Amino acid sequence: MSSAAPSTSSSATTTSRAPARSSPPGSRSEEAPTTTLDTIRNLHQLGQAENSAGHYRRADAALSRALHTIDEVDSSGAESDEELAQLRARILITRAVSRLGIDGPEAALTMLAGVQDLAREHGVPLLEVLAHLQAGAIHVMSSNWIASLDELRHVGPHLDALVPRERCSALLNRGLAAVSLGELDEGRADLDEALALAVEHGLPAQEYKARHNLGCLAYLAGDIPGALTLMREASEMPVDITTARGLLDLGNVLLDAGLIDEAETVLERGLAAARRDRQPLERGDVQLDLARSALLRGDVGQARVRAGHAVRTFRALHADRRTEEVELFGAAVDLGVGRNLTRAARVAAKWATSSPVTPSERLATRIRIEVALDRHDHEAARTDLARLVTDQPQPLGARLHEHLLASRLASAEGDSARATGILEEAAAQLALEQGGVHSMEIRAGLAFHAARIRDADVASATDSGSLPHVFESVERWRAASHRAPPLRPPDDERTAALVARLRRLRQLGPDDDTPLSSIQREAVVLQDEITERLRAARGDRAEADVRAVGFEQTARTADERDATLVTFHEVRGTVVRLVLGGGCVSQSVLGPVRAIATATARLTSDVRAAAVARPSMAAFLARARESSLREVDTLLFRGVDLAGTVVVVPTVALASLPWRALPSLRDHPVVAAPSATAWVRRPVTAGRAPVVAALSGPGLPRAHEEVRAVAQAWGRHTGATSGTTTTGYAVSADVRSALSTASVVHLAAHGHHVDQSPLFSSLDMADGPVFAHELRAPLAAELVVLSACDVGRSRGRPGDEPLGLAAALLGLGAQCVVAATNPVHDEVAAAAMVDLHERLVGGTDVATALQQTAVAVPGGEAFCAYGSTWSRGELTNSSPPPRTR
Repeated sequence: MSSAAPSTSSSATTTSRAPARSSPPGSRSEEAPTTTLDTIRNLHQLGQAENSAGHYRRADAALSRALHTIDEVDSSGAESDEELAQLRARILITRAVSRLGIDGPEAALTMLAGVQDLAREHGVPLLEVLAHLQAGAIHVMSSNWIASLDELRHVGPHLDALVPRERCSALLNRGLAAVSLGELDEGRADLDEALALAVEHGLPAQEYKARHNLGCLAYLAGDIPGALTLMREASEMPVDITTARGLLDLGNVLLDAGLIDEAETVLERGLAAARRDRQPLERGDVQLDLARSALLRGDVGQARVRAGHAVRTFRALHADRRTEEVELFGAAVDLGVGRNLTRAARVAAKWATSSPVTPSERLATRIRIEVALDRHDHEAARTDLARLVTDQPQPLGARLHEHLLASRLASAEGDSARATGILEEAAAQLALEQGGVHSMEIRAGLAFHAARIRDADVASATDSGSLPHVFESVERWRAASHRAPPLRPPDDERTAALVARLRRLRQLGPDDDTPLSSIQREAVVLQDEITERLRAARGDRAEADVRAVGFEQTARTADERDATLVTFHEVRGTVVRLVLGGGCVSQSVLGPVRAIATATARLTSDVRAAAVARPSMAAFLARARESSLREVDTLLFRGVDLAGTVVVVPTVALASLPWRALPSLRDHPVVAAPSATAWVRRPVTAGRAPVVAALSGPGLPRAHEEVRAVAQAWGRHTGATSGTTTTGYAVSADVRSALSTASVVHLAAHGHHVDQSPLFSSLDMADGPVFAHELRAPLAAELVVLSACDVGRSRGRPGDEPLGLAAALLGLGAQCVVAATNPVHDEVAAAAMVDLHERLVGGTDVATALQQTAVAVPGGEAFCAYGSTWSRGELTNSSPPPRTR
């Protein structure tokens, strides 16, 4: 958070706050050489400027000369004692900032204590107040929140005596300290008052800090969209202020949202800004957060390196408390890899308190619980767990860690039912947290924080030897965001305008042959701004059952639907397969994660190469494709007895495989589902009589023919209930309208999967691409057929959270999506899709129809059903085919 940094202008800003008193003729002030006082003031101003630039030693030298000059004037008796004392006090207040940068907070605070004594000695209470204000700011910068509030309590009764800038500083720092201690209401009151004061008096830097800190407060309250909105508003203000602290705080919010790559980019910018602006404390803070980011990614080595940078920075500044925070982080890293229990306990003991409030105090308490559990000291673990109970909002990662510790304690005490209940509650909290944001990207990203508790849960269930327990432990964490209904935020005209502009740019294409054209550069900027606004969007949360289905319900559903459920998960570096069907469940360890990832990556590459091969290479690449298909098929399905519809629930690494093309699956209807829960809770038949919309985009020679054939197939039966179809090219608004009104939507268009930004995956329409992130709930569409290349692909997040166009449609409530994970020739797609719809009209369900289509149309195996299958309800046969336009 942005503190009102220690004032480099002595908090009194200039000597005009306490002007020299007029003296009677013959007094010492009448004889004082004006040039000497001017020299002192000039040196003071030079010190202020050098402090602001981060040149603390230069500032200290200038201020030291100013104080020496005061001593000379004082000894000569050429100036009044009181005036010199006030000037000395102001210079010392400024010099405290220099000593903070050189020797650390203790040296600065010692100097300020001397100022307070000086002010009391000369009867100038305002200077004593300003010294307390400066001390409070230094404590804030040192994360000594309670000490800061103690100093600022001396300032509170005198707020009205301060100029607006100083009053803002007091309110900002007091609010920041209160927020950091979990007193969010008190902190909000101070920050709101500071914001109003800054706006009233035209103080842009203080307004920026107030808005930014209110964003930090929203983040601590668990409101990630609100935090991003307020921080964006602050960052857009035209203020000349260092960006290091703002970038640091934004990086923290992005880390909490699970957007690790984006957070690291922002934090690296913050690190560069801290170096440029000579802000060593901020530099150390950013280095520590980069260490936390590396740990979230699972890179323990890099986390240690970054933490080492931070601790060296803080030690050089004599910032002892911050050094202890880094040591605490190191202890958490050690515990995570099962090392140095004794050291971890010793480090955590420095933060011991019966009422842990700050993040560091709570982390230390969790570390003590970990140590107690490893030492089988259940009573100590239980005592510290009770201390963590609070009604204040806590970050998701911390809450999940506390649930893990509580579950471990219950297991250690032999209460397995309570342990499982705690894990179920934790998974439900994750799903609820995901359900509170609109951004599908943040929904998926939040699963990052569940990695540790998920891995521990699955490993424990694996060790139990109970396959139902293994299934349930995997399922409760898989694609949890899909269990929360999507939000519908209010329309945002600014975002709509940005998307329209991006659509036009994408339609134009590059404007020259340079590596990054002006159009491409603008598109990147637009995409970043759209992403920011989408992350900040909010909407009303709908009630829903966010708990995962159990083993018994899943097995019963598989039997009722004549299906074999094949799920994959990772545990301790291996890929494991579970098979449910025919009243039986089996488990197989398939091999190392890395080996299977290598084989699947090779298959993906070979399938794509064969799909776009030149005639001279077609035969060779086709053989490579078949070889890779057989290899992956053997790895994943060796020894499986499949029957009926095969429902595949993959890991994120397997999500984009061409399932229908695998030899073991070619003779079966196939559905790829994000989770067993998503499959069980989706119906398999239409909820109403089909209302059909078929739309085409430009650039596909057979698209019009395909759309007409689809419309005619349904039109012979649905009559007036059919939606409007088009023989012209549809625009993006047509697509959104169709998805919100028709129950069956067929889209024939060029498709693009964007792996780095999967929610910008798109279909090309007449006015440019329609993006995955544009699609809004609630969808009327039950079945969406994407006759396009690549849009069945997804980029996975931890927690098996898929992101992409097909995944977005499922997340928004579509029952079934038909899509391909690789390029498909136009004539193959057109023939296969027409054949598919003819079979759907005849009453065949989607999964079965796709299996039959793959036999009838070579190349049709590229398309797969995602989510669930779907079959039509009753059709009307009396009406004539609808007109097309």
